[in-house]
Amino acid sequence: MQAFDENGEGLVLRGHNFHWTDTERSPHISADMANNLLEMVLSRYHEERKQLPQRVVIHKSSRFESAEMEGFENALSRISKHDLVALTSVSEIRLARAGQYPPLRGTNFNIGDDSFLYTNGFLQNLGKYPHGHVPSPLQITDHVGDTPRSQLLREILILTKMNWNSANFSGLLPITLRFSRVVGEILREVPEDQTPQPKYKYYM
Repeated sequence: MQAFDENGEGLVLRGHNFHWTDTERSPHISADMANNLLEMVLSRYHEERKQLPQRVVIHKSSRFESAEMEGFENALSRISKHDLVALTSVSEIRLARAGQYPPLRGTNFNIGDDSFLYTNGFLQNLGKYPHGHVPSPLQITDHVGDTPRSQLLREILILTKMNWNSANFSGLLPITLRFSRVVGEILREVPEDQTPQPKYKYYM
């Protein structure tokens, strides 16, 4: 479990063990586990900052099951504002732009209740598209919370610029999701009886 504050400072916490069967496409946790996981994050935040956050945004790469949503919202009942956001990269839906370049980075569009955002794309400041592959948009499939969708998209775009390990100033995924995948690989090597270093800088 990784958490970032408004200044980009990150915390790394090891979550609880749970059973993931091979029949499940993606892991989902119970309401109690979701509640306990978020309570652990909020407690650590309070320990570091001596106060609770005024707003919490949870990014998830798979859709929220009803039990997960119930657990997260229960833990967030004492937080003024919160958003639960599910987003993932998709290749089935893409925009075609007139000319030889792909859509501009930051382009967004809606299909029904789902929003799509190009976090990669043509960069006007550079006058080119600096990647070799055809860009895919991120799809925002779930959103429960208080923030307008337009603001959430802006925040996701900003969070793709926070990878301190690279000179690339933008990426496909926001750091909230990209960092969690990298850290997950590292934490597999940390013995269960050892507490992982909580500071983001140890994983850069």
